[in-house]
Amino acid sequence: MALCLTAAYNFSLIFDETMKAANASGTHTTPDGFAITVCYFGPPIGFYPRFFVLLALVIACAGVLRRSVGGKVVSLLGAAGALSAYVYWWAASHKAFRAYSGIGIDFLNHPEVSQVAYLYEGSRLDVCLAGSLLVALVLLAERLLKERSLLS
Repeated sequence: MALCLTAAYNFSLIFDETMKAANASGTHTTPDGFAITVCYFGPPIGFYPRFFVLLALVIACAGVLRRSVGGKVVSLLGAAGALSAYVYWWAASHKAFRAYSGIGIDFLNHPEVSQVAYLYEGSRLDVCLAGSLLVALVLLAERLLKERSLLS
């Protein structure tokens, strides 16, 4: 439950940022009479991975609340789905960073590019969530295996 609440907070941060950017788009007139058009090109890179992590953790919480073998399997699959979203995000970011480094662009050390541990537009909270998900996944798998051995 704590992981789900943390993921919800993490997603709310980027959701709020996205809504502010979307509301700021359009044509604005300055006091001098100049018209400035602000474009909005969609949510940032980290929006969808954080959304999928939140969705998978909600499914995992629903599985934990069932307190049955089927619920434990659902919670294990939900936690695995959330962790796989982080792994996919990391792999795609790492691939992009390698590609830019290969052509001579120092993308990783650029001051305008936010990244933590190769998560493009990721935060320390994302890295902590991914590590905590790994620990939770191991604990859920251990519980499921203990449950299965007691049933046999």
